[in-house]
Amino acid sequence: MSSFLLRELRDGDAEQVADLFAAAFGADRLIDAEEVRSWLRNEELRPEWLRVLEEDSRIVGYGDVWIQEDAVALDVVAPGRWAVFFDWAEAEARRHGTSQLRVNPPAGHELGAVAERRGYRRWRSSLSMEIELAETPRESKLPDGLALRPYGPEHEATLRSLLNDAFAEDPFWHHVSNSNFREFYLRARGFDPTLWLLAWDGDELAGAALAYSERGGDTSLGWVGTLAVRRAWRRRGLGEALLLRAFRELHDRGLRRVGLGVDAENVTNALRLYERVGMHKVGQTDNWVLDLIPAAAPSPC
Repeated sequence: MSSFLLRELRDGDAEQVADLFAAAFGADRLIDAEEVRSWLRNEELRPEWLRVLEEDSRIVGYGDVWIQEDAVALDVVAPGRWAVFFDWAEAEARRHGTSQLRVNPPAGHELGAVAERRGYRRWRSSLSMEIELAETPRESKLPDGLALRPYGPEHEATLRSLLNDAFAEDPFWHHVSNSNFREFYLRARGFDPTLWLLAWDGDELAGAALAYSERGGDTSLGWVGTLAVRRAWRRRGLGEALLLRAFRELHDRGLRRVGLGVDAENVTNALRLYERVGMHKVGQTDNWVLDLIPAAAPSPC
């Protein structure tokens, strides 16, 4: 008889976990072993949040939870054994009293059907978009009065403030703390401060494009991880100017494909901008949500 063990992720599991992602999701989830190992070094991710399912010394499933504010996000790859990780994640969500549990498989993947059978509802979709840079991208002039400068460590607090302000109403956004910024931005693969472009209006940071020279181990794909513009500077062409400048910087480094992610519901602003500069959809992720009722707090004695 086979024996199953749900345990914490170890460094030596990285190759098998990466193989699981490749087999289950293909190009929709580009995860290599180094990416898996980076999760173990990430101080924002607790060891008990990263789990593998082991069957007779072979890794047959992986799942992690990220507990933030009032929601728990589940990332899972476990063909034929999805329920083990859903049961675990739902128990964690209820234990922490969160109101939602979310999982985001590629559109049309069997994982979406698994979530639906468990009572999840499809909430929103995210799109992956790309552009081919056969030629040097055109340049777009910054709005009058703004100046572009690269990121420096002295800008950290100002940049975090910009991000949290610009995306305050984004349903996928989580507040960027000091540690979150360090782990998910500064330590992201492909980080190069000269690819982080900051647009200044005097001493005020009006917008920023944070680009990376790779995505999930794919060194042929440049990635614009964040394009942020403060409300007061929107509808003046700043977002387009920053995006095109990021394209040029990545092109100068030899990259001929650039991608980014966007909320599919954001059709009036970001999505139209990306289509206008020549980007096209290459993938879609559906976000499934289970609405939970937090356990009532115990009555005081």
